[in-house]
Parts: sequence; structure tokens; C-alpha cells
Amino acid sequence: MAIATTKRQNVVVMRSRYYLTTVKRVCRCSSCGAKLRLGDDMVFRKDGPVTLCVRCAEADPLIDYRPSLRWEKEQRRRRQGRMAA
Repeated sequence: MAIATTKRQNVVVMRSRYYLTTVKRVCRCSSCGAKLRLGDDMVFRKDGPVTLCVRCAEADPLIDYRPSLRWEKEQRRRRQGRMAA
């Protein structure tokens, strides 16, 4: 309940943040036009919407991104898969 309330209160802030996430659909970088393929990492902002390759996001000093929860879960799964193999 408290988490949902906090999310509702901060919806504007959350929409304007940049997140590191995994590409779910083929798209292009909004800055350089590079093709982002399924499974690649990308930086995403919902307010806009803006999709950037990691290279362009790192080159822009105004963009400060954080890993999305989905990206963190996927990285954990990848690491566990490597350890099991």
C-alpha cells in the first residue's frame, strides 16, 4: 500500500528519469539512429519517449541513468545461468 502511494506521488519524477533496460522490441537510438536489437542494453525515458543506445547516453553529460528493476532481475538470471553451467 505504501509503495503504491509513493509511486502515485512521484509519477512525474519517475517518468522523467532515464533507466537502463533491455530492448524488448527492435528500435533505433533517438540520437545516432543506431539499430537496437532484442536483448541489447538501452537507456529509456518514458516522458518523451526517448530511446538511446548506451554509448550516446554515456556521451551526454546531462543524462544520468539508473538500472531498471527489470534489467537488474535479468542480470541476476544471467549470472545464475552462467554459474549453473
